[in-house]
Amino acid sequence: MDAVEIKPDPASFRRVAAALDDEADGREWRRELAAELHTALAPGVDAARAAVLAMPGGLPHAGEPLRQAVAAAVTSEIRLSGASAGARIRARKRGMPRGFTNAPKRLNARRGWRHPVFSPDVWVTQRGEPGWFDDTLRPLRPAMRAAAERALQSRAQRIARRS
Repeated sequence: MDAVEIKPDPASFRRVAAALDDEADGREWRRELAAELHTALAPGVDAARAAVLAMPGGLPHAGEPLRQAVAAAVTSEIRLSGASAGARIRARKRGMPRGFTNAPKRLNARRGWRHPVFSPDVWVTQRGEPGWFDDTLRPLRPAMRAAAERALQSRAQRIARRS
């Protein structure tokens, strides 16, 4: 079998290489792409925050309310390099009130969690709103994925236009 060889003219090859260098240089390109991806995920972030804030409230207590703390911890995260490159929505567990670091996970879980109340001898099982995160985001995934793909496609077209 004969090898197929394609030789573009050197000038067009240099134009493509220069366009890639201009774009890949970077910071502005990365910042713009990250902003577009954050915008693509914004409907999911807003929906997850609304879902956790819509949970029925518990008993009054001193300190920051748990639902508001969890809602504030829901963010979009963009990584443009490395093995875990991608875009995702997550609920950070750091900074939760009363030392309840797993609050987002526990509130989303189908089964409850146990904790003491008023004395070390009295324990209760408490349940959040199972699926507040997963079930809320599931129907939004196709639209968010399409928006992220459009953002990536626009970057590719921009590079193609410059070459």
